Amino acid sequence: MKNIKISMMLLLSILIFASCEDESKNPLPDFGSSQGAFVRFVLNEVPGATVSFVDPSVAIYGGTIEDVNENISSYSLEMVATVSGEQIFVNNFLEITEFPAELAISAEDIAASLGITIDDLGFGDNFAFIATATRDDGVISRGEEPIFDPDTGVLSGGDTSNNLLGLPGYRSAMAFNFTYACPEFDISELAGTYNVDFNNLEGALGLVDPNPTREIILGPRPNQVTVVGGSVGFVGGDDLIVNVDVTTGVLSLGLDADGNAGLAFPVGTAGLTFDSDYGEFAPGGLVLTCLDDLTLDLRVTLTCCGGTFGMGLTKQ
Repeated sequence: MKNIKISMMLLLSILIFASCEDESKNPLPDFGSSQGAFVRFVLNEVPGATVSFVDPSVAIYGGTIEDVNENISSYSLEMVATVSGEQIFVNNFLEITEFPAELAISAEDIAASLGITIDDLGFGDNFAFIATATRDDGVISRGEEPIFDPDTGVLSGGDTSNNLLGLPGYRSAMAFNFTYACPEFDISELAGTYNVDFNNLEGALGLVDPNPTREIILGPRPNQVTVVGGSVGFVGGDDLIVNVDVTTGVLSLGLDADGNAGLAFPVGTAGLTFDSDYGEFAPGGLVLTCLDDLTLDLRVTLTCCGGTFGMGLTKQ
């Protein structure tokens, strides 16, 4: 009991001393001011990865967004538009200063910002947005992951973690993208041989793809395809079953007949001391069968490790 009294008296002394000192020298952290600036979509209003472009006049992406920590003075978006294969950058697409707010990005808005007409937009065009949120005290948060250069020791880029951006539960409005969906979808077109354009498992876990090609077959059930060899491609891992939304082209994790997602890689793969199953895909995975270059954008996650390990496939 004596020790407890001494500790309490010591803490009280620290508090009294700190209150008499300059605030800039206060050793106790101000937790309120340390909260980041983060904007998200409200529950049940997270928009999908595609927008119907059958009627361009009603092609609108959006939903209600909110200031999670109630500390933001402004929120702005920059856009990278890919129209007919050409990338165009727009620095100041829009700005919002009050929350909650309705975010509604129409085809008219996009065309006007690009200096083109709606007729110049078409199926398969993609629009990626990165947000900058300014806190009340002027501190800025950007919807990108920080990048650390081990050679220079410099941290650059954004300051938002991959989990906040990639996992569905966080409903991030700090970085998002959408594509104008095809008017029709033919899942049979997905069967064939594909080149692996990128596989982020290599940089994250050192899992260098031993065979940068994959076969995709239809099934095992309707509106599913199977990536033979899985995402990792190592011996001992299971094939990756993918659900295909034939209305939107959105891809999600499929399960086998027993309700299992499958083993991504076994213990010992590339010297790792652990194994992993596949986890629910992060938002944004997509395939559009009306495009000349048929590609699958898989947003793979692993139960072993946080984050998204994207994989891109292009049909030969």
